[in-house]
Amino acid sequence: MPSASDLPEIVMPPAVDGRPLIGIVGSGIAGLRAAKAILKCEADARIVIFGDEDHRTYNRPGLTKKRYPLSDALDMTIAEDVKVHGAENDALTWRLGTRVQAADLRDRILRLSTGETFEYDGLVIASGVRPRTSVWGDGECELHTHRTLRGLGDARYIHHRLQASDKVTLVGAGFVACELASLAREYGCEVIMLEALRRGPFESVLGERVSMALGRWLVQHGITFLTGDSAKELLCDVRASNPVPSSGPPGRSLFIEAIGSVPNVEWLHGNGLDLSDGVRVDEYMRVSPWPNVFAAGDVARYPDPWTAGNLTRMEFWKNAIDTGDLAGRSLASALGYGSVTSRIGYFPSMSTEVLGLRIQIAGNPKMSDSMETVCGDLDQPDQGVVVAYLREGAMVGAAYMDKGARFNSAYIKLLKSLRGR
Repeated sequence: MPSASDLPEIVMPPAVDGRPLIGIVGSGIAGLRAAKAILKCEADARIVIFGDEDHRTYNRPGLTKKRYPLSDALDMTIAEDVKVHGAENDALTWRLGTRVQAADLRDRILRLSTGETFEYDGLVIASGVRPRTSVWGDGECELHTHRTLRGLGDARYIHHRLQASDKVTLVGAGFVACELASLAREYGCEVIMLEALRRGPFESVLGERVSMALGRWLVQHGITFLTGDSAKELLCDVRASNPVPSSGPPGRSLFIEAIGSVPNVEWLHGNGLDLSDGVRVDEYMRVSPWPNVFAAGDVARYPDPWTAGNLTRMEFWKNAIDTGDLAGRSLASALGYGSVTSRIGYFPSMSTEVLGLRIQIAGNPKMSDSMETVCGDLDQPDQGVVVAYLREGAMVGAAYMDKGARFNSAYIKLLKSLRGR
């Protein structure tokens, strides 16, 4: 880590007017919500948001949710559809297309990809995650166009390819993979899903029985779903296939990896932080031992309010909103604007839709040691099935699958019990 004297001239002036200068690294929803929380606390501060992409905050989960009609304006349509209202905020300064390459938390300095430096009084780390890859990312091999999906640019490319009704191979069976499989079928594509490590979708969250039932649902709806050795045989190694840029010659099928994510923490190395799985924070989203540094969103690993003594890192939209709000309020309080009395109390809840089947998950099912079917039949998830997840007899999670709302009241009853435990 370079010393302050080794860094280029500081281009953002210090707070000579008495107003603290706050840097937010990450232009996603967590960073935006942190900024808005600071402003709501009436902190008389200047806020600068740094983002790698050229776009202000947009709805990342929306990138896999909707099929678009054939149009020359597809790029603009997608961008407008996932736009987050409120990102056009005149109280904020946006430095888009600008990567923060390094941080000196002791001297409160960020080093930017432009060669500039930024001196701050308070910092929010909301740098998010990037897709995990088994090879070296986007490129071409002899058979496939290799892609991942994280940003708006990725989504534009993939939607263009799906509109051409290409054959698509998806590696993984998590939320992104299943939503992309559903979307590809809507576009009329032939879909192959490969899950070499588990028996079905969402197994790490919902367990083997529910996962296998969801795997059968995929097959019933025209998806070739392969697991274990059958999946491994079709995995593709770009390194062994002389990759070329993904703008190479047409005709190759689309091969999308959706096998998890990696927290963007490399720029924080050298500051003595616990970066083993994201950025470790306390229950107020504070990054110890720095009283003026906080983290939020996908990159933050915080004390799990559901399982005492454990840390958790959640990659869901609601989690980014809740932790962003708390990080912003905590930072404002650290600067003397208001006080923070509430700690992280995030109630995990998420939902998705796969081939018309709505899947809702609440609590923390993966902490369970047993499960029971409360309503319905796992072999007929479209007719409604509610599952309770237990640990030592106490409920720690719930899931509901249905094409309608047959057992919605039963699920709500479980949620009330779950929240009140």
